Amino acid sequence: MEARYFEDWKAGDRIETLGRTVGDAEISQFVALGGFFEELFMSAEYVAKRSIYPKRFAPGALIFSFTEGLIIMSGCIHGVGLALVSVDNMTFKRPLFTGDTMKVLVEVTATRPTSRPDRGIVTFRHTVRNQNGEDVMECTVKRMLRSRTSKG
Repeated sequence: MEARYFEDWKAGDRIETLGRTVGDAEISQFVALGGFFEELFMSAEYVAKRSIYPKRFAPGALIFSFTEGLIIMSGCIHGVGLALVSVDNMTFKRPLFTGDTMKVLVEVTATRPTSRPDRGIVTFRHTVRNQNGEDVMECTVKRMLRSRTSKG
């Protein structure tokens, strides 16, 4: 997908990212890099005996990080993204287990120009779904994007 400038986005526009399967090693790396040293994310024995879920799952912060990566990989904000302005109303509906494949559905809910003509704010609703089409996470994201008038 080609990059989409501020003016290219309209309320109701939707895109869907590619899928990404989350592996056990990725969860381990994220836990170590982020310092998520909680038995729930580190110990298979703990998960088997004390978790409310039957197997290892990804921390919510990993889900959000992979969401951002999938959106960037789509190409829609390459070279036009200026800032992540806010992330609001993040909710987790169900866990993302090792071996699950996630996709992100991105829908534009609003756009507004800024006081500077070379940029604008686009509000997106992100819905992460697993391979069964079940909602895993939702949030609202505002991004500052470059306007076409800023090309040059």
